Amino acid sequence: MAASTMHVEVVSAERHVLSADAKELYARSVEGEIGILPGHQPALIELDIAPVRVKLEDDSWETIAVHHGLLYVGREKIIVLADIAEPASQIDAARAQARLRELEAELADGEDPVARASLQRARTRVAVAGG
Repeated sequence: MAASTMHVEVVSAERHVLSADAKELYARSVEGEIGILPGHQPALIELDIAPVRVKLEDDSWETIAVHHGLLYVGREKIIVLADIAEPASQIDAARAQARLRELEAELADGEDPVARASLQRARTRVAVAGG
């Protein structure tokens, strides 16, 4: 009989963000969207700058802004090892919106790869914060 949940850990370079049993996990790899369910084949996946959504055992959702990293899918647990990981509850939506507007104005003047990456991080924060 297949397990109905999987253990998920989300860790950044700075802290442990989440440790919970979950029913589903959705993330964006550098090659596209991926969904993980209990019993998924083992894998190591490079993550892009995007939200990671985790459906917890109680059917609630935890959304985390992830700024690059790796998704390890093992037989015993799933680990998101991120450069930066910010739970929705810890993102200041107004500040994220202000930063997004600032970066959009900055990019209107030209193509800057560093600003483009900052813009993607800001968009991810806004999306995760619900703004």
